[in-house]
Amino acid sequence: MTNSRRSTRRAPRALPNGVRRGAALVVTLVCLVALGLVAAGGFAASQQSYRGGRNALVEQRAFGVAEYGLNLRMAKWDPALNVPPVAGGFPIGAVNDSMVAVFNGDTARVRVTRLDNMLYWIESIGRASIPNPNLQATRDVSAFVRLAYPTIQPRGAVMADGDVQVNGSGTINGNDVLPYAGTANQWDSTKCSTMRGPGLPAVDVPPGAKVIAGPNNITSSPAVQRDALAADSNSYVRFGTESWITLTNNASIKLPSGVYNQNIGPVDSSGTCVDTPYNWGEPFRSANDLAPSCYERFPIIYVNGNLTLNGNGRGQGILLVNGSLEIDGTFDFSGLIIVRDDVNKGTGTATITGAILARNINLSTGGSNFTGNQFVQYSKCAVESALRGSAVLRPVRERSWAQLF
Repeated sequence: MTNSRRSTRRAPRALPNGVRRGAALVVTLVCLVALGLVAAGGFAASQQSYRGGRNALVEQRAFGVAEYGLNLRMAKWDPALNVPPVAGGFPIGAVNDSMVAVFNGDTARVRVTRLDNMLYWIESIGRASIPNPNLQATRDVSAFVRLAYPTIQPRGAVMADGDVQVNGSGTINGNDVLPYAGTANQWDSTKCSTMRGPGLPAVDVPPGAKVIAGPNNITSSPAVQRDALAADSNSYVRFGTESWITLTNNASIKLPSGVYNQNIGPVDSSGTCVDTPYNWGEPFRSANDLAPSCYERFPIIYVNGNLTLNGNGRGQGILLVNGSLEIDGTFDFSGLIIVRDDVNKGTGTATITGAILARNINLSTGGSNFTGNQFVQYSKCAVESALRGSAVLRPVRERSWAQLF
């Protein structure tokens, strides 16, 4: 007997016309390749975007370093660069080159070029120092700046809006001389060659003001000039492009009113002039002095109130006293002193080389009183050196800043 079984194997399904077996695999592979290409393209675009952002960050860092170097050089301007070329100062066309360390190896190379007596070009090349050479960047910025300092032209060795009394052994001399002429502390005549001028009256006061002096207290001629400008309040608060307010704002040394018993004098550390509140520069040019690095330090010193100096010492620059001034110690000062009230009678030995302006708002004390061993000697070189030495930088009015690359 024959046992026949029905086969359980299905017959293959028929495919649509034109479709071959294995096409799904090909389509899958094509999709995988397409997806791979899309992923690779996205990765490449992402990597390129990352690198672009990173490079922009490094470039911005280099730009910040360059800006920092430029601003630091302007903020910490070397007053020695203010000296006119004809007086042995920084020559026109010369370049002063320095490196500024910023942070973590970042550096800025700052170059100062003098264009004329008043104009300078400052260029700062900032470099972002990242260990990977491919990530390093440099940026270059520059600025055109000019010197800005007050235009103060004293009309006398002592100019006062009130009475002036000179007695005892005190003297006032309006002849223009080199600072400390004829002494071991005399200034270099070459540096003063462009800052000399005619003499001035010893005392300049308004009409009607009293000037009381003995025959030996005023040692130059003319002794007294009566001038309406001495009574003009603007003579004591407006100084060309600058003013009392801008001078006090730009003061590098600001002190409260009071009696100062400490000594004032230059401070040198390994050939560097140290910036302290009681370092007012070095007015002596003796070969035996201790701080030649402070020759070009001409600070603006602002005292907000009455000032009494009991200590000994010396200094130079512009001294602004928002009150009255009294000197009881042994003190030498070269430059310009502007007092809002009076110069009161002192018991010390004071030598002022330059000029004094005393506004005398309050004359209840009798006005400015020079007595004892107080000497005022006019010197245009001392005044001009103080004005130039205390100058600040100002950008030129138009197109002062530029990014070179």
